[in-house]
Amino acid sequence: MCAATQRSSVPRMTGDAGTTTGRTPGGPAPDDDRIDAAAWWQLVGLTVIGAAGPVLYFVLRPGSVPWPAVVVLGLALAVTLPASQVRTWSRWGGRAAVVATRSWVRSGRVPADVPDAVWRPRLERWAGDLQRRRVRGWTATGVTVIWAVIALMGTPADWIVVVLWAAIAIQGLVPDRRGRGVAERLLATPSVGAGSTVSAVPAAERA
Repeated sequence: MCAATQRSSVPRMTGDAGTTTGRTPGGPAPDDDRIDAAAWWQLVGLTVIGAAGPVLYFVLRPGSVPWPAVVVLGLALAVTLPASQVRTWSRWGGRAAVVATRSWVRSGRVPADVPDAVWRPRLERWAGDLQRRRVRGWTATGVTVIWAVIALMGTPADWIVVVLWAAIAIQGLVPDRRGRGVAERLLATPSVGAGSTVSAVPAAERA
């Protein structure tokens, strides 16, 4: 009984180096490397898109379908897209670290039990990622316009490319539009002692 109690009281080491996270009563660990159900569905969706995209593109093009090339390309994308997403989560310290950081940005608050050494590097990375996504989004918007002109004079398959680039543009420009500003305001907050909540929300709105 004593050994079991000791094991349960040891927090699991995950996410950023040198940080520990433990379970709160009645809830899961707030920051670990497990992939939740929503993430699994995201990976499944990326796999389906990777496998089906080449098939739709070549089927809608006039002429014979080069099935060997379609199969190879579909399999490659079906593996590469979800693997790239998992690698992105891994760079952040796990899927749960991404979810936790997103919740801080959306609420404009960092919980009191998260030390500066954890949340500041994450928010700096978050702000940098948003900036890069915005650049990719505007670039993809330009490519979308070009492909739309090509599609108007081309084949139905060209519209698949238009949809693909449009999705990349939306992914870069629409989500977390206010996230970079919130992250920057949180980062501008002076370091506070342990047990204090960091907030980017004006004091008049915190009630």
